[in-house]
Amino acid sequence: MKKIYTYTKLMLIAIVAMTAFTGCDSDTSLAMDLDGVWQGVIVGNYYSYRRGSNDFDTEMMFRQRGVFSNGGTGYEIDRNIGTGRYTKNYFDWSVRNGRIYLDYDDGYRVIIRDYETYWMGGHMHFRGYFDNYDTGEQMASFNLVKVESSSDYYDYYYKKQQETELNDTIGVMKN
Repeated sequence: MKKIYTYTKLMLIAIVAMTAFTGCDSDTSLAMDLDGVWQGVIVGNYYSYRRGSNDFDTEMMFRQRGVFSNGGTGYEIDRNIGTGRYTKNYFDWSVRNGRIYLDYDDGYRVIIRDYETYWMGGHMHFRGYFDNYDTGEQMASFNLVKVESSSDYYDYYYKKQQETELNDTIGVMKN
């Protein structure tokens, strides 16, 4: 009897473990993939209107609220390729029904409908299009590479903070 009880207990533990590890839906899985720091280029009308230029080196950070969350907070840093000037905006983000929603602190709302994530050269890539949330108009295209994952956040944030403070000290113009 003790053998049957032990066997049944082990089977229940195995079933619970399998359910826990396979319980993610596709939105949660995408949110987990986005979690991290991405760098690359964003080009389009959105940046011409907002920043006076079309081409920017961009860094975007997506920080997931919790392990199985469909969203979180983040920031976007855009550096003008010609002038070196940069801006930083914060946003809240979420993944719903396969779409990525970004609500920026300056009032802009963006939806990413057409995108893909893929592995190439040992790095995860993320490319697609920003659309205006309210009008559906395509505003920009992006091509980003994941440079830091959530496990590396704290070291990365510390280095970025030190860099930003140094740049501000030596007079890099900040909008």
